[in-house]
Amino acid sequence: MSGVVDYDVARRQGTSHWNNLAQQNLTGRDFATHLLDGLKREPALSPAYLTELSGNSWEQTTSLLADFAHLFAIASHGWPVMATQVAAGLQHHLPSDLVPSDLAVSLFGDSILHADCIRQLAVAVGPTRLRAGLTTAEANALAHRRRMEILLTSERTGCAFGTGIAISLSWMRVAGIISHVLQTAPSGHPAITVPELEVMANQPPASTSTLAQYLATAAESPSARRGLLFGIGQALALQVTFWSLLADRARTLSRRKA
Repeated sequence: MSGVVDYDVARRQGTSHWNNLAQQNLTGRDFATHLLDGLKREPALSPAYLTELSGNSWEQTTSLLADFAHLFAIASHGWPVMATQVAAGLQHHLPSDLVPSDLAVSLFGDSILHADCIRQLAVAVGPTRLRAGLTTAEANALAHRRRMEILLTSERTGCAFGTGIAISLSWMRVAGIISHVLQTAPSGHPAITVPELEVMANQPPASTSTLAQYLATAAESPSARRGLLFGIGQALALQVTFWSLLADRARTLSRRKA
C-alpha cells in the first residue's frame, strides 16, 4: 500500500484545475473538450489503492475487495437510477434534437447493470473481514451517499449534470480496476467472475462525442457552466474523502495480514 495516492494533494490540484477552467473565456464546445480531457486525468475519480492489489496475496486481495464492495454498495446505492432526474433538469437548456432521456442513457448506461455488478462482487468475495471501525465506516458511506444525492437533485442549473458526469466516469474507472484485479488471480485459486462487471469494464459509459455535444450545448449558458463546474468540483471532493476512508481501512487490513 506504499504507493497510495495522496488524496489531499489530489483535492488541491483538482480544485485549482476547475477554478482555472472557470476563468477561461471558452466557447461551449471548447469548454466541453477541456472539461472531459481534465476528467480523464482526474485521480479523484478512482480508488487508486485498488490498482496495487495484484502485489498482495490473493487472500489479502479478496479481503480488500470485500471491504470495498460492502462500503461502495452503501455509498453508491441509488445514484444511477437518478439519471432521468439529472437529464430532466436540462430540458430547458437543450435544443429539441437533444433528448433528455438519451442523455440519461449516455451518462449512466444500464443503471440496473451498475447496481447488480457491485452486488455480485460482494457475493463473490464474501463479507468484509475488517470489523474494527465498520459501524463508523458504514455511517460515513451513508453520509457520502446522501451528500451526492443532494447534488444529483439540486435545482441549480448544471449542478446535477456535472455531478452525474463525475459519477458516470467514476463508475467506469472502478469497473476497469476491479476487472483487472480479478483477472490476476494466481493459479490454484478459484476464479472470481462477475459478468456484469466485465460488461461495464469493456464498454464506455457514453460516446465521448455524444457527451461532449450535450456538454457543449449546456455550457453555452454561463449559469449552467458555473453549475457544471460546481457539481463536478463538489462530487470530486466527496469522492476524495470517500476514497481516503477506504484507503485507510485497506492499510489497516494490510497491516493485520502482514
